[in-house]
Amino acid sequence: MYLVKISFLTCLLISGVISYSQSDTISEIPDTVSIEYFDVFQEVDPIYPEDPLVLFIEMDMKKFYKSKYKDESVPADLTLVLQDSILYTKKIKIKPRGEFRKSHCIFPPIEIKFAKSDTDNIFTEEGNKLKLVTHCKNVSIYEQYVLKEYLCYKMYNLLTDYSFRVRLLEIHYIDKLGKKKPVTKYGFIVESNKSLASRINAYPVKLTGIPLNKTDFDIGNIMAVFQYLIGNPDWVVSALHNVKLYKLINPLKFDPVPVPYDFDYSGMVNTDYAVPDEKLGITSVRQRVYMGYCIPEEDLRKVLDYYIQNKDHFYALVNNCGLLNNFHKNEMLIYMNEFFEVIENPFRVKTDIESTCKRQ
Repeated sequence: MYLVKISFLTCLLISGVISYSQSDTISEIPDTVSIEYFDVFQEVDPIYPEDPLVLFIEMDMKKFYKSKYKDESVPADLTLVLQDSILYTKKIKIKPRGEFRKSHCIFPPIEIKFAKSDTDNIFTEEGNKLKLVTHCKNVSIYEQYVLKEYLCYKMYNLLTDYSFRVRLLEIHYIDKLGKKKPVTKYGFIVESNKSLASRINAYPVKLTGIPLNKTDFDIGNIMAVFQYLIGNPDWVVSALHNVKLYKLINPLKFDPVPVPYDFDYSGMVNTDYAVPDEKLGITSVRQRVYMGYCIPEEDLRKVLDYYIQNKDHFYALVNNCGLLNNFHKNEMLIYMNEFFEVIENPFRVKTDIESTCKRQ
């Protein structure tokens, strides 16, 4: 099976679908590399976005495009390439996900499902399903949206381990029938609930009705300020809307920990489809509104100082992302500048945060 796939990928190389140099080859995984210890979310330096993993997804593209209207899975072949070597090839099923993006996107986010019997799946820690964020539309700006949302996840990773890890991907979509041209776009994998729960030694809480001020005090306030940093109005803890709750096994930690996800509606990503709720009193997601609860001034100051301590890391993370074009990179940096102008100014903290926070 590997030999067949190697030949197929070699043909793609020759035809120019993949832009490797002539000296590059795709071969079997070297004997010195063991997939048993391969970490999908391996991170060498948190302020340097890692090189993307290369995925090939071969499927009936026409059937996939239609599947979002029928809520059906489509069979596909997934090939993972690491350092120009095929790590493995698997039979998978792909299913579009995300209610809004299924209706809005030509190529919506997808769920990759492995067979439960697949014991040598390197994504075993993720369960048998993977959430994959895709480019949505075949327009260059949408690929920039993907990179910006990916960076939002990485920024939150800098602040706390109680966050979803992500891994950048270079994805080659191949039509099995050869009727549609191959498409190469960036995307990213989001860590599963199962993996996160195991990593932080917790279990998920699926009960709605728990407000932000009944979650872990420190993490809840770090999260609220983060949502303000990226200008994200699209989250509600009590409704579990774009937030997961986890109860730590630690008996000294009673309140659940909130973990945010889905940042495409934020001002930092600034997608052309992001529209804030009218109830918030803003007309654009680029207008920040603090949605956290009011806390004692000294506690708020500690949280804001924590962000100031990480300021250089935030800027470095964005500046070090070579795949982000200059326009969108500058847009992110300017938006961050505006955040730090607020939190470094005591008067602006009172007018922009303390005056709009929710009363306990």
